[in-house]
Amino acid sequence: MHVLQVTPKYCPNIGGVETVVQKISETLIAHNMKVTVYSVDLNSSVRKTQNINGVSVKRFKPFLGDPFYLPEPEFSLALRHEKADIIHVHNIHTLPPLLAALTKHGKQKLVLQPHYHRFGQSAFRHSLLELYKQGIRRTMLNRVDLALVNSTYEEKIAREDFPELKNIVLLPEGLDMKEIKSIKHVPAEPKRILYIGALKSYKNVDKILEGFAQLINRGNTDCRLVIIGDGPEHESLVDRAHNLGIDSLVEWKHALSRKQLLNEYAKASTFILLSRLESFSRVVYDALLIGVPVIVLSFGPLQDLVKAGLADGVSLSPQEIADRILNSSKKKTQKIPEHMDAFLDWTEYSKRLLDIYREMLE
Repeated sequence: MHVLQVTPKYCPNIGGVETVVQKISETLIAHNMKVTVYSVDLNSSVRKTQNINGVSVKRFKPFLGDPFYLPEPEFSLALRHEKADIIHVHNIHTLPPLLAALTKHGKQKLVLQPHYHRFGQSAFRHSLLELYKQGIRRTMLNRVDLALVNSTYEEKIAREDFPELKNIVLLPEGLDMKEIKSIKHVPAEPKRILYIGALKSYKNVDKILEGFAQLINRGNTDCRLVIIGDGPEHESLVDRAHNLGIDSLVEWKHALSRKQLLNEYAKASTFILLSRLESFSRVVYDALLIGVPVIVLSFGPLQDLVKAGLADGVSLSPQEIADRILNSSKKKTQKIPEHMDAFLDWTEYSKRLLDIYREMLE
């Protein structure tokens, strides 16, 4: 079996989609499959063609980068000559899945893993997304043999927004269970409130800062806010922390190794993520499995965790955020049962995915 993975970016780039594509690809290699990855992230720091852990990686220059990832014409020409049995495309918010779908021919099967979150990161980008959605509904979705969604929320919005998708399968993303089980949660003092993620406006890190400032102003000064990540909002967020008078209580970190990240989870009293745009949040699930109390928005993509009693829900009110942080940081470590359907290790994930592939080719 030859599987072609199509993604905007690939390793050594780091992110949720990149992690999924790399794990899938390397697992297939371990099962003696042939795997080729096409990405649109060619630059001076990476080679055009590489072999990474047995995976054949072919990179193309972007005519337009984030959020479109429009590749050079050679991308589509090369795709047409790939004799793959399955084309597995990722991230419906970008152009490569559409271009890959249009090159599908013969008996090839097309798997769409949308990583869909319904909204754009800004009003302008959302308007472009709405136009793009109309386009792919007419040109692409009828070519999809199976759509693979990674959460009940993503399944819901995919069915509502793309009725043309007739075959939708829910497969929660895999997690490194063995690695996570080795982490012992020992909250440090002063209490550490942890955020991990991109520093972009839709992540609402500014609201976390405002809520934390409310907490400090109430006299709860035995806390530190640890923000791990980088992005276009970094400077403005640092300025915001200064203006709120909490800059001495905020730790800014980025480019941490996996070992360093896990150490931050282990020391945290609370993990908080107020992102509006997620289909599956790996950082939240890591925190839950390690035993860190979690705060997320009570509406939107992670509301199912709140309904299931796995996380505390909150609005974007600074007062409410402060209340939730205070209450959450007093909780004891609570391990989540690993047998829950929402938590799959990569071994089980890979087994299910291989079964899906084989059934499609029968």
